[in-house]
Amino acid sequence: MKKILAVASLSMAAVGAYAEIALHEDGRSLASTAVATKAALFQPSPIPAHWVVAGNPVAEAVEVSRTQDDGAQVFLWRTTAGTFRWTHMSDEIVTILRGEVFVTDADGTRHHLTVGDVAHFPAGAIQTWEVPKELLKSAILKHRSPASVEAPMRWLRQMRAMVSG
Repeated sequence: MKKILAVASLSMAAVGAYAEIALHEDGRSLASTAVATKAALFQPSPIPAHWVVAGNPVAEAVEVSRTQDDGAQVFLWRTTAGTFRWTHMSDEIVTILRGEVFVTDADGTRHHLTVGDVAHFPAGAIQTWEVPKELLKSAILKHRSPASVEAPMRWLRQMRAMVSG
């Protein structure tokens, strides 16, 4: 069994190394800096009509950056006043940049987030968002991979840590 695990680990390491080399050879840089200015070009990002509880919230977003493996993205997101349900399709970490929001979890717990507050919403979480005025937030979305992908990637990270540590 140990021999099978060792072979599997080495195979995954080789696949990971090959993927990184291929990304680099395809012209995608391994490091870059992404900056969103005040003049960022927001695009419509409509809240599904059946999620809206009250008001007529108009939402917009702009992607600031994404990770090398496309597993995470950084967005600026804003909306006008309104109340709506929200289902998180990815893990999301937000920082409130302007305005405030009252977030009520499915269990009834209510949170008041204001400028400078940071919150984490796990994938699958459902809340009601009440936005009294315009809200602007920074959002980091971490997309979950299937377990069949996550486990080998975790092993690869552990092997890298052992080799470099």
